This record gives sequence, structure tokens and C-alpha cells, in this order.
Amino acid sequence: MGILRRPRDVNNIGFLIFGCAVTAFYFMVFANVNLNREKYSSNGNSTDAHEYQDICSDWKIALDQEKTRRIEEMLTKKEVGLALGYEISGDISEELNSYFRCDNTYKDTMVSQRGSYYVIYNLVKAEKIFGCTESVTLSAPGDYRFLDNIIPLVDRWRGPISIALYAPGYDFYTTLNSIAYLRNCKPAIIRHLVSFHLVFEQKHTPKIKDPRGSLLSSYEDSYDCSLPPPWQATNDKDMYKTQHGLLYPINVLRNAAKLASQTYFIFPNDIELYPTRKFIPLFMNFAKDNIDLFKKGQRNVFVLPIFEILSNQTIPETKTQLQEMLKMKTAIIFHQKMCLVCHKVINSENWVKAEETEGLDVFSVGQRVGRQMVWEPFFVCTQNEPLWDERMTWEGQNNKMVQAYTMCVMKYNFHVMDNAFLIHKPGVKKKKVQLEKFQSVVRESTQTIKEIAIELQNLYGFNPNCTTTYRSEKKKRDFAPKPTFAKRTKST
Repeated sequence: MGILRRPRDVNNIGFLIFGCAVTAFYFMVFANVNLNREKYSSNGNSTDAHEYQDICSDWKIALDQEKTRRIEEMLTKKEVGLALGYEISGDISEELNSYFRCDNTYKDTMVSQRGSYYVIYNLVKAEKIFGCTESVTLSAPGDYRFLDNIIPLVDRWRGPISIALYAPGYDFYTTLNSIAYLRNCKPAIIRHLVSFHLVFEQKHTPKIKDPRGSLLSSYEDSYDCSLPPPWQATNDKDMYKTQHGLLYPINVLRNAAKLASQTYFIFPNDIELYPTRKFIPLFMNFAKDNIDLFKKGQRNVFVLPIFEILSNQTIPETKTQLQEMLKMKTAIIFHQKMCLVCHKVINSENWVKAEETEGLDVFSVGQRVGRQMVWEPFFVCTQNEPLWDERMTWEGQNNKMVQAYTMCVMKYNFHVMDNAFLIHKPGVKKKKVQLEKFQSVVRESTQTIKEIAIELQNLYGFNPNCTTTYRSEKKKRDFAPKPTFAKRTKST
């Protein structure tokens, strides 16, 4: 007949009744009622009657399929909800949604350029979709060697995660295999929550294996779980990156992972830093109760203190446990043996002493001046905050300094949270690899930062309290005055 079509989505019995009624009306009014013999089949039944029955049957099949799909969707949501271990109140999400909007430019699989790099956003997408104010997205850079960290990271974060991976040349395919291993051989929550974006230089674009295919269609979501993970079967010296002497573009990766985040609140992190459990519901409640801190024009970010623990220790679950480990010296401030002032938060001594309380609140507030002049904090923010300078690499060090300097001259307020923290993957670093293996890159990077500092002064104006240069402990007396501390009280 060709006139009546069943819709793609049917969600209740009303559609079935409506469809069949409209079909019947068609036959009554518009169909040819002249029952000539040519319109009858050999068994004496009308072909119009057959077509009417077929259409109603199609509608019923569509209804049944839609019911099945919705039941499966509900079961999936329930399973993910149970796996998350928490639920954000609809009232909280709705209230925050009235204040905030998301521009999800990078929500689909797409190719973009960042300088001399290609970024394939969402080459492997998480199965669960979060609304703008339903959660906090953790974003992080990496390459396939670091993907073992995804397992504890997902276990502790239990929310959307955006990972940008450096994958030039044939490293691209090892990266895809590593992702397939995680999604098929490790907890299912990984495939629900983690989206992967791949990055490589234009000059080192991977070669396609199938001439009829493309890099965009090269991922196969299957893996033989009797085999070890791909990162265990390869050696650093055999990587395409190493063979071609390429530098790790950590800031290109940071920016790509952050930009691809779907939620309003984002936590740009490093892949080896593990957060406090249930941080997301605590922070969402905090945001609802302190909405003035997030209004347009405010320059506020929310810092999590960082610690590292000995290699034979387990990650503390609470601040109280962390305090015990600090007393026993099985935990220390992050990079305490290399650059203590780079990671010591505002009013750090009192933060460590303060007893753990319920909920989440601000412990101290300050700017990146005085004793915090070379501070490189990790913080919850939005897409409104400055990105990282992509001229800086991991090998050249100081890759967060330019962003931190920019936020200093823009007079951002850094709010240190009271009961949340980060723990680095067990093991204490005592020296920086870059200073031994990449001395020439470090020297070049140091010069680049000086040039960038002049650019930023021209852009924002000179501020003697802001710096991009690390100063030793001996020069503390030359720092600007100590910032003021403000203990916020919980909102009622």
C-alpha cells in the first residue's frame, strides 16, 4: 500500500490502536470497494484485507520490540546505578541545571586538529550518557602503558571518565587492543563509564590495515581474555614513540580529554592519581549548597590535596586513615622529596591536623601567590577555565606552570576541600627522570617558558606576585606576602 508507515518508536498500546484504526479508516473511505475478481486471491480472501492484517501485525511487532528495548534499557540503568554505589538526587540535578548549560561540541566520534596533532574524539565511547549536571567528569591524559590505572580509577571515581591517549604510528593499534582488553576482560563498569580519545601527530598518522577501511572504523570490541593485557606484552623501547624519538604531548592530551567531557563540572586529573570514593555526590551537594561560588563571573576552582604512599601500602579510604599513615610516615605530601612547594596546599599543616567531618566543604581559600607562588594544584573546574599550553611536554617539565601563572594573573581563588584528597599510585618518587634523560629538552622548555611569560604579561599585564619559575626553599623570603585563609561554614 505504501501510504501508512509504522513509526520507528512506539511506546504504548495507544499507538497500536491508533495505527490499526487509521488503517481501517483508509480501507473504508479510500480503498476501491469494487470487489472485482482480479483483487481476490485464489482462496477467495481480499488482498486489501491481507495488507490491513499485515500492517496491524507490523504495529504489534514494533510495540513488542520497543517494550523489550525499554526493559533492557531500564535493567542496564539499574545495573549501572548499583555499580556506581550512589545516586544523584533528581532535585539536585534539576536545580543545578537551572544555572548551568553545557556545550557538548565533542559528544560524537569526530576528527579535529590541535596544532600539528590530530585528535579522534570518542573513538571508543562510554555506553552510559550523563546529563550536564548529573555528575562530574574526570579527565586525564595517558598512553597505553598507563591503562592498568583505569581499573582502580573507575572503581574509586564511579562516574564519567574522559581519557585522551597518545597513539602515533603502530602504537595506535596496541592502544586499541588495550582498550578492548579493558572493556571485555575487566569490570563492565569500564565500558559504561570511560570514553577514549586518540591523539597523534599529523606526520605520524597510523597506517590503515584494511585499504577498504579507515582509522575511525578500526576498533574491534573483542579480546581473548586468556591473553595478558597488551601493555604487558610490549617494551618501552619497542614503542613507535620511542623508535621515532617523539615527545609525550601531555598538554595536548589534557586539553583534548577536558574538552570532550560531557558534564558541566570537570576534574582534570592525572591517570595515576586516585580520588576519594563517593566524591561526586559529595561535590554535587556542595555545589547546590554553595551556588554563589559558581555563578557567572566568579573565578573559583576546588582543590584536592595530593599525597603519595609507600609501595607496600594500600590506598587510604578516608581522611582519618590518611592521617594515621602520615603519622606513621607511610604517606607523605606528593613530591615531598622533589618539590614540596609545588604541591603543598594552602594551610596544609592545619588541613592535615583537622578531624574528618561529614560531607564536603571548603577548608581554606587563597590565590597562587606568596607561599603558593609555584603551586601546581589539581582542581574541579568547568570549561571556562584556561587550558594548558600545548608547547610544553612531559619531558620538558613545568607543563602546568603556564596555566597556573595565567590563573594567578586572572586572580582565581583556589578553594581547598576539607575531606577529599588524591593518592598517587603506590610508590614514592625520589628524583625526576626528565632531569637525567632529557636535559636538552628541559633546557629548551625552560627558555620557552620565559618567552611565554613575556607573552602572558603582554596579554594580562605584569603582576609581580605571579611566576612561571620554580624558586628554591632558600628564596622563600623573597616571596610575596602570605595569602589569607578563610574557613567557610557549611550552608544551612
